[in-house]
Amino acid sequence: MVITRKIEIFVCEADSEMKQNYMRTLYGWRDSIRMAANMIVSHKFVQHNVRDFMYMQEDIISRLLEEEPDRLVKNKKGDKEYVKYNVSDILKNEKGLSEQNTTYRLISSMLKGKVPADMYSCLNQAVCKTYNETSSDLYTGKSSLRSYKNSIPMPFSAKALSNIHEVMEESVNQKTGAMRQVKRYYFTLFGIPFKCMLGQDRSNNAVIIDRCISGEYKMCSSSIGFDKSVDKLTGKKKQKLYLYLCVDIPKQEVNIDKKKVMYAYLGIANPIVCSFDARFEKEFSESGNDTIKILKIGSAEEFLYRRTQIQAALRRCQMNCRYSTGGKGRKRKLQAIERFTEKEKNYVESKVHLYSRMLVDLAVKYHCGTIRLLNQTEREEKAKSDAEKGEPLVLRNWSYFNLKNKIKYKAGMVGIEVNVPKESDDNEEKE
Repeated sequence: MVITRKIEIFVCEADSEMKQNYMRTLYGWRDSIRMAANMIVSHKFVQHNVRDFMYMQEDIISRLLEEEPDRLVKNKKGDKEYVKYNVSDILKNEKGLSEQNTTYRLISSMLKGKVPADMYSCLNQAVCKTYNETSSDLYTGKSSLRSYKNSIPMPFSAKALSNIHEVMEESVNQKTGAMRQVKRYYFTLFGIPFKCMLGQDRSNNAVIIDRCISGEYKMCSSSIGFDKSVDKLTGKKKQKLYLYLCVDIPKQEVNIDKKKVMYAYLGIANPIVCSFDARFEKEFSESGNDTIKILKIGSAEEFLYRRTQIQAALRRCQMNCRYSTGGKGRKRKLQAIERFTEKEKNYVESKVHLYSRMLVDLAVKYHCGTIRLLNQTEREEKAKSDAEKGEPLVLRNWSYFNLKNKIKYKAGMVGIEVNVPKESDDNEEKE
């Protein structure tokens, strides 16, 4: 299973002039990568929709019809005719000129000598893959053509990251002032030396890097990129450089029974309610059933207490921000609001991680090979109606989608299968 870790990095160079040159190089790569990514998306869109460009000359369309007249077909309604073709039909008959290779040749001619070849090769693969995955929504009008900005990561293959090693250094403890030994990690990427800043390391990134060095974990194609983060002391946004390290973690060997199923739903009174009884799926309701043994993870009071406190503080900030000191415009006025918004977001992420971990650990404890999340459309509608009647519990305080994703992610690490009902299909049948 491939996971991604976000690690802050710095250019490790004592000479200030050389360090500035390295930073200028990174900014130049970022601008070139952004331009190339947008160019790839544009060309992919044109390749797949060239028949819709009615204002162009009809040489290509007429040539296709002369070769195979059957290409002219009607749509489902039968009121329009269009030319059916594949992208390979409009490309030159040259060796090595496939659909994906056309965009590679395009950006290669643009970036050769400006950006490392390994980087724009990985970029072409990543952008083409993303375009193919979202093309169905694009053609049906559900989404627009993707536009890449300055926050785009700069991808590279695992072999490009070299000379990764650890060094024990002395550091001063800011609270006590005592000297202590701290482990630092260094690596080189395309000739530029970098240093990792792990901070408090609550995500155990040091353990993952150690296992990558030892060979226990396999590093995959990763990326680096610039991103803005909020400074906890000043509240200002600073642009920092991050390493998005992708690691292939092998599945943990746990004793599970593939036939044993845990039934669970993301409830209203409790974040997660689960049971090992098959009757739970059909018979259990919000009122409860004494004959079925159920387990509850979290509670409304536990989850909502801190979050409603943060929301109340946010509302107070919104009312009082007009009295904030001016001088730097909107950014200065909304400093406190952004800080509390970030606090609420972090709190929800922390709780969602906790509840999903508790559910997966429970499944491992009872040797369940499958977690089946029940269809909760009716419960969500009930929560909405309760909110309209003035009930204190508001549906927005539950992060259903995020919780589902976290459960899938953690269950996949131990080889447990997660079955999620297709609620969209049920809604289509009702319509």
